[in-house]
Amino acid sequence: MIVTADEVNRSFRGTLDLLNSRAEGLKSFDMSERGFWRSFTALWLTLPAYVVSLAFERLRLGLLQPDRSLLDNVWLDLVVALGHVAGFLALPVAMIWIARWLRLEKAYVPFVIVTNWISVIGMMVLSVPAMLMLLGWAPPGLASLFSLAFAIIIVRLQWFATKSTLGLSSLPALGIVVLGIVLNAFVSTAMRGLLG
Repeated sequence: MIVTADEVNRSFRGTLDLLNSRAEGLKSFDMSERGFWRSFTALWLTLPAYVVSLAFERLRLGLLQPDRSLLDNVWLDLVVALGHVAGFLALPVAMIWIARWLRLEKAYVPFVIVTNWISVIGMMVLSVPAMLMLLGWAPPGLASLFSLAFAIIIVRLQWFATKSTLGLSSLPALGIVVLGIVLNAFVSTAMRGLLG
């Protein structure tokens, strides 16, 4: 069940509509059960972001050297890969119980589909400043500023998508977005704890 180029195009177009506060963008997503499972396979599109994360962790640990392969430490590769996947799955898994608690079970599938596609785009966009820093094209301060600006845009996008898919008002939708941020921070902390 690999995601198709047409589905990628439609989902990116729908995400762009949501970014511009157009709820009709939801019509671009495949909201079927098949679309639900395929939205998880879209994680493969973030492979470049995984490579950037891996290089960034190597830099942080003092292991990034021009004469060494990027994939020569199985433990590091595995921990970063698990962190990458866990960050992608954290909010959809947590929302199983939250959707039941809020009696929003019917909205769960659309929420997860849209959230997965936003996560894919978010991972790719947020990897750009780190990549620019790794290549020496942006100093750390400027890369951090770019990351912050991109993160604000992604958070606003997720907030609007959460409101639109779950039918929530602004504050509860913001609470769910903040939960996603906290879960991702926990995953990052756990990953870095494992790496030392």
